[in-house]
Amino acid sequence: MNSAPVLQDVLLVGGGHSHVILIRMWAMQPLPGVRLTLVSEKVNTPYSGMLPGLIAGHYSEEDVHIDLARLCSWAGVRFIEQRVSAINLDQKSVAVDSGRPDIHFDLLSLDTGSTPELSVAGSEQFSVPVKPVHGFFERWQQLRTRLQQRSGQNHVSEALHVGVIGSGAGGYELVMAMRHSLTKDLANCHWFVRGSRALKGRPEKISVMAMQAAKEAGVEVHTEFDVIDVRMDCVIARDGRKVLLDEIVWCAAAKAPDWPQTSGLAVDKRGFVMTNAYLQSITHDFVFATGDIGTQKETPSNKAGVFAVRQAPYLFQNIRRLLLGKQLKPYRPQTDFLSLMATGKKSAIGNRGRLCVQGSWVWRWKDLIDQKFMNRFRHLPDMQPRNDLFKIPQAIVASSSLSDADTTGAHMRCRGCGGKVGASILDSVLHEITSFQSDGILCGLDEARDAAMFQTGGEIIVQSVDQISSVCDDPYVFGRIAAVHALSDMFTTGANAHSAQVLVSLPFADDEIVRRDLKQLMNGVVDALNEDDCALIGGHTSEGSELSLGFVVNGLISPSKQITSDKLVEGDCLILTKPIGTGVLLAGMMRQLARGSDILQVLHSMQQSNRVAAEILYQHKVKAVTDVTGFGLLGHLHRLLQPLNAGAELNTVDIPVYVGAVELARQGIVSTLLKQNQKVLEHLEADHDISEAMLNLICDPQTSGGLIGVIPASQCNDVLSSLHHQGIENAQCIGVVSAQSAIRLI
Repeated sequence: MNSAPVLQDVLLVGGGHSHVILIRMWAMQPLPGVRLTLVSEKVNTPYSGMLPGLIAGHYSEEDVHIDLARLCSWAGVRFIEQRVSAINLDQKSVAVDSGRPDIHFDLLSLDTGSTPELSVAGSEQFSVPVKPVHGFFERWQQLRTRLQQRSGQNHVSEALHVGVIGSGAGGYELVMAMRHSLTKDLANCHWFVRGSRALKGRPEKISVMAMQAAKEAGVEVHTEFDVIDVRMDCVIARDGRKVLLDEIVWCAAAKAPDWPQTSGLAVDKRGFVMTNAYLQSITHDFVFATGDIGTQKETPSNKAGVFAVRQAPYLFQNIRRLLLGKQLKPYRPQTDFLSLMATGKKSAIGNRGRLCVQGSWVWRWKDLIDQKFMNRFRHLPDMQPRNDLFKIPQAIVASSSLSDADTTGAHMRCRGCGGKVGASILDSVLHEITSFQSDGILCGLDEARDAAMFQTGGEIIVQSVDQISSVCDDPYVFGRIAAVHALSDMFTTGANAHSAQVLVSLPFADDEIVRRDLKQLMNGVVDALNEDDCALIGGHTSEGSELSLGFVVNGLISPSKQITSDKLVEGDCLILTKPIGTGVLLAGMMRQLARGSDILQVLHSMQQSNRVAAEILYQHKVKAVTDVTGFGLLGHLHRLLQPLNAGAELNTVDIPVYVGAVELARQGIVSTLLKQNQKVLEHLEADHDISEAMLNLICDPQTSGGLIGVIPASQCNDVLSSLHHQGIENAQCIGVVSAQSAIRLI
């Protein structure tokens, strides 16, 4: 995260090779006043050079994928998981599939790769496309499963047939990897080459080596096979030849998605963005395009990962130079470069110029190069604080609405606790103050409940106030989370949402940047409120050191819907509706130790309202209910049971925990508020030794956590069934009420 005010937005669309290298370079040499945002439809992006090795079984999925969320967190770059569907060049914005507000930019860079060219009859219906590459491994696994199922159903002891359409190096490496992965009694592999020889762009000796390796591996090669028709069980060539196949993989020519052309960018005949020597669009100089999505007008090159990698330093320099008003640097693609092709087993063919080599040592050479590339993203160096991040270049200041930037910095607490105050501190202050008492207050400071309640006639008005600091870099997602988090306290009372007011604090920035962020933020807030039929009726905005949101939410409840006065009895069940571990995971994210996929799972859960869960609990005679937020599972459970003179027995095995949280807790990752929350351990008993990691997790401060409901044992199965049916899949019975005053772990 930049220390200086944001004055310019650079938007990176796509997690291709050029962009991941650029992000790493930007982290080492950031430009104060400039904010980078990466929009990608997948959190993990594959390194294409290792994809054949993944298919062959030499690498794991984690080995060949770069965690974009982790990389961006380390680099101080915002990450948004969305698929771009359109560009508005006049408004300088991109639209995404989810329907959230358009994302605006000052400079745009595209590195999205390509899509399959499926104009051949039947290819779209009956083939498995390799493009886009980021989803191919999943499609490959599905293909393997289908083969295994068909093989099991096939009573004739004949192998199935798999064909790869595509004459280039990509098609060759893929069919050889598939041949190595699939047992010969399961499937025969076929490679379809359009011309008289394979790999036409390479030396003839390389073609001979490749064909010999294919023959030795048992791949049947069909030359001069120009596919004009793809059917469910075969492919047909222009000359009438037909080959029966059970699965067809399409690795032929690719094209661009539709949106670059429809946006008004100049494109080539396949829809790729036409660029100049500086990797800029030839029609819009504020748009860059690299990798497969871009085609240099004067010096076009093949669509290969090697060019995207080599374009990255020029893209990095030219974005900076354009922002600083300096002369850009031309990129000229190399015509001669090292080419290495894997041959399925741990062997490879390589050439540069006239030099052609083959063998297992070539594969080891290739693996060394690939691992070196991936290690740049696996092992991210520690970033030391830099004072020069406050010094915004004059060219950046001149382009903004600000004449003088605020260069004061402040220590930031970790995001895991949402910037809250510890329970013991809060309680000690509340006990020392005396508030005026008004008529009609049913629940106020003395009760220390989740929400205040007062009555002004027939219905009871429920009011709650909440404030949290940003838990993620996406203002839209944070707006949703903060609104859901604020409404949660009210739903614990059984109230229906009525209205809300919001307090917004935005970091100091250029006026246009503030407008963009506020629009994203408020759309997230309103979308979440609307889902719970809650009207936004007002609010207030201010500027601060970091993004934060406060809410006053109001609800209505009829006296008949209040919790019954039934006492808790031994054996009543404790239902938890969401996993725990948000604090640990968000703290892990700040240290670049959490997996991006785990963080996105948590952020998705945090956007899910507790309204439906609360309604189900109230439909089944809930005796007591609270939400799990800043004081952690144990803290909120203790505060729920203590006034009712009850204790609990918790089974730690049954407590749902977010994926990745246990691993991080074992590494000693904790949230800022944990030490305060651990004071509740004084009220804890245990039948056996509980790991430090589990003790930390049950005290871990949660943001937008689930509900704890106390339900009669006779209702437990019905409650869980209803919760699961409504999509609240992680709901669990985590223990029972006990007659003892303590909370005991069993």
